[in-house]
Amino acid sequence: MKYSIGKTSGVFIGDESVVKIFNIRNKALKPSRGTYQDCWDRETTCLTRLKGELHFPQLIETYSDILGIKMTTAGESLFHTWQEHNLMLYLDQANRIADTLEKHNIKYFHVGMDGKAKVNKQNVFPLSNFCIEDGEISLIDFEMACPVGSEAESNMSDRFKELYANYNPNVFRQTLIDTLKDPKPCYEAELVAKLPDKNKIDIFKDRNPREVYKSMTTFTQPSEKIVKEWRKYQKRFGKDQAVERVQKMNLSSVCGADKTVVDIGCNDGYISMLVAPMAASVTGVEPHVELTEDKPANVTWVRNTFNEFLASNPGTFDVLLSLAVSIQLRDFGGLTEQEIVNGYYSLLPVGGIVVHETQKLENRPNNQEHTTAMIDAFKTKFVQVEHGDARGSGKREYYHFRKEA
Repeated sequence: MKYSIGKTSGVFIGDESVVKIFNIRNKALKPSRGTYQDCWDRETTCLTRLKGELHFPQLIETYSDILGIKMTTAGESLFHTWQEHNLMLYLDQANRIADTLEKHNIKYFHVGMDGKAKVNKQNVFPLSNFCIEDGEISLIDFEMACPVGSEAESNMSDRFKELYANYNPNVFRQTLIDTLKDPKPCYEAELVAKLPDKNKIDIFKDRNPREVYKSMTTFTQPSEKIVKEWRKYQKRFGKDQAVERVQKMNLSSVCGADKTVVDIGCNDGYISMLVAPMAASVTGVEPHVELTEDKPANVTWVRNTFNEFLASNPGTFDVLLSLAVSIQLRDFGGLTEQEIVNGYYSLLPVGGIVVHETQKLENRPNNQEHTTAMIDAFKTKFVQVEHGDARGSGKREYYHFRKEA
């Protein structure tokens, strides 16, 4: 379970869903925001309107008694991943986000709310309001947004009503586009806002954003008080989704006490560590995320891209995990689907198994096209031995492929 803290809420981030609980910090809000109830009303009203739309988290359930919201995950925050993506590829998606908000009559809070203001580097947009996953960028955090014509709008403070009276959707659209074209000023402005000691901006601004964010424990590590609060709610929000994912993909059937496993693009390494008791050894390959040293003795981390890992001649493994990572190998590794599969093939002995998990397929034509190309490529080198549903949301699927020769 990952954690993030905001001005009005605590956010608990699981493998498949996010739970956002307002007033968990029990601190006074600025009068312009209204009450915690007002923030919850605005966010739930907006997310209800955005059900079924791409580029937004999907509402799963609301909890009025604790001012909580359960929604689908939308990926990692752009605040600490912006250097890892070519954001020029996402400009069309930014336009679709703006189109969808206009379609559902939602005004989104931003610095350039004054219609007379120019959209420039002073009117920066928080990168943390974007998430990115599987080649899709999403807009999150609607607690300050205005769902026009709703009760939530009528209950807004006079200050919010004044700002939204000057709202210009074209200015907002251009703000999104400018942010993706030139994210660094947005990152630096948000970094200053998050740093307790503003004088340290020159020390941090040119460091790896992931490393910087990890060091900002105020935002990433909950206090004991908040941990206790979360434990009260945890049973209500379901079991560990990563454990369920391991079960659904039937990983125990391909692992074993004598099997070596390689996990390509292992992210935070949680799946690698869950698999470790089932295997002789697990090698997690991850170029970006700093991985914990608090791990089982039979787990090894390799900080490489997939291309670098292949070039290092690492030998072969009995089982290769390709869990929702192949589209990144294509888009950021510059590989075709066939080249990815060829790389997997080179890492396995005869009889070796690839466990391949797709990206989200529901309403994702780009991911569907990529998945079709991956399966076609697998069939040139491997034999399919198992296929099923990988996760409860997003229509993700998994495959087991065996190397025959």
